[in-house]
Amino acid sequence: MSKGRIAVVTGGGSGIGQATAELLAAAGETVVVADCNTDAAEGVAEKLRQAGGTAHVRTIDVAEDQAVEDLFDDIETSVGPVGAVVHSAGILQNAMTTERTDRAEADRVMDVNYRGTWSVNVAAARRMKARQAGAIVNLASINSFAVMPIPAYNISKVAVRHLTEILACEYGVHGIRVNAVAPTYTITPAIQARIDSGHRDPEAIRNSGALKMLVRPRHIADGIVFLLSEQAAAITGVTLPIDAGWCVAQAYNGYPAAVEGFGQ
Repeated sequence: MSKGRIAVVTGGGSGIGQATAELLAAAGETVVVADCNTDAAEGVAEKLRQAGGTAHVRTIDVAEDQAVEDLFDDIETSVGPVGAVVHSAGILQNAMTTERTDRAEADRVMDVNYRGTWSVNVAAARRMKARQAGAIVNLASINSFAVMPIPAYNISKVAVRHLTEILACEYGVHGIRVNAVAPTYTITPAIQARIDSGHRDPEAIRNSGALKMLVRPRHIADGIVFLLSEQAAAITGVTLPIDAGWCVAQAYNGYPAAVEGFGQ
């Protein structure tokens, strides 16, 4: 980890963003916790400070292009040059058909998950170019590797994955690395709320991957921090599944020979 950087974490007020902010602060980074929920961001920042870290708070709706530009102008002016960005802000969608999907909901999912990724990445990378250095990690999803009945969310995460690859090519010449992680169903507050409401089955989630475990925000944060670190200096344009073996298990278990008792 390159200590002393200024690291911006969007969606830092909870879940994966919060876990990542905690790890970055513990490693000596100055963390800007950016979230649309100011109270949640303040709570995370205070926790980081109490643990001895340095943290700032900014309120942001990543779907607003000008607000994203203003965010980075403000941080660069009042905090300092941004060296790392984790774009964790995003929203979910419950399973449904395309016919039943509300267009306004679908547009909001795309605006936050895809357009927000575009705006945050470009705003950050444009400023990093002047320093010829920087690292960005986006949040794609296992949805970016498979077709699922959540049309707007599924498409938004495929778009994030491919945008990450495009940006890695565009900005690599400037010493800026752009990668993504692809989490499986992670037990964040948002997923827990869907479990509580009956829209997600925790045992189905546990059993969906090769490792038969529930993935927590800290598991994802560990991968993100690695991709931001000097140990990943030669890695860019990658979408790293952090999924307890979900991607491989879906293909393996779908093979016709993989019936009960196969391989035992």
